[in-house]
Amino acid sequence: MPFVDFAELKTRVSIEDAVSLLGLTLKPHGLQKRGGCPTCKAGGERALVVTPSKGLFYCFAQKTGGDQIALVAHIKACTLSEAASFLGGVVTSKITIPSTVPPAPANKKPGFDPEAYAARLDPAHASLASIGISTETLRMFHSGFASSGSNRGRLALPLHDRDGHLLGYCGRSVRNESPLLVFPNGINPHEFIFNAHRVIAGELYLVRDPIDVLKAFESGVENVVSFLTEITPQQIEMLAALMDSKKCETVALF
Repeated sequence: MPFVDFAELKTRVSIEDAVSLLGLTLKPHGLQKRGGCPTCKAGGERALVVTPSKGLFYCFAQKTGGDQIALVAHIKACTLSEAASFLGGVVTSKITIPSTVPPAPANKKPGFDPEAYAARLDPAHASLASIGISTETLRMFHSGFASSGSNRGRLALPLHDRDGHLLGYCGRSVRNESPLLVFPNGINPHEFIFNAHRVIAGELYLVRDPIDVLKAFESGVENVVSFLTEITPQQIEMLAALMDSKKCETVALF
């Protein structure tokens, strides 16, 4: 296979060009383009999301995403090398997620400092490689491997209220063993919608696993939340209230 200048290709072939070359039919929706995934043939007409401004895509049906080359590989069900040949080269740009200043936690529980706890987490721990989330994304979410406490040996995920106050951490299994999620004493998982504090106006995506929230976010889809337990009437009411306050007109379930 001939040599390809990755940087040159990135300036020449955008993700929108890749969409056109693949013959995908996507409808504009705000800053994104959405449609069905011809490869997965699942998830409905909003399963495939392309965010041109970030050069990224995400497929909710397959829970995978990435840049131009990854999009071609996904749609054509081929290797990255074959996808690169299709586009005329390979893009190896690193995903950059803007950093944010963590909100100041309110109503801290006695004896627990969530900011100090977050500082002890290791987002680059080798045990987290299997979940497929970049170290940069884990840092952005103030998450990481917990080596002590009730979340020991798990990925610690932050629990915020709707105003963005960090109240505590739950532990998500890195090997999918049971239970998938554990919660410290004093935390009622039914009272939380994971990532609700980042929701903005527009269409909202609801996924089953908080890991899928991070994967979607990493691929440019930011309006994504998940419940932390089985869905209850209380949580449906919480979701409806969240959508009303944030001006989210529709919700897509995956």
